[in-house]
Amino acid sequence: MELLITLTAILVFAVIASIPARMHAKKTGKKRTSGAMSGALGVVNELFAPGAHNAAIIVEEQREAIKPMPSPEDKKKPGKS
Repeated sequence: MELLITLTAILVFAVIASIPARMHAKKTGKKRTSGAMSGALGVVNELFAPGAHNAAIIVEEQREAIKPMPSPEDKKKPGKS
């Protein structure tokens, strides 16, 4: 019985912790490709595999980075659209 209460408490905490991320996604109009539990798994990843956590942060930053627009003077390369 105590295990069931503990698991329920963890589940409720995870749902409550994901609410700010959902609200931010609604405000910005961006959809996250990962699931709602990725934040909770990120914490576990940070504790047990810090290298993997750092790599995940770098990948996320690169995905969200703004790509520079080409200037009007740039010539188009042949064979490229």
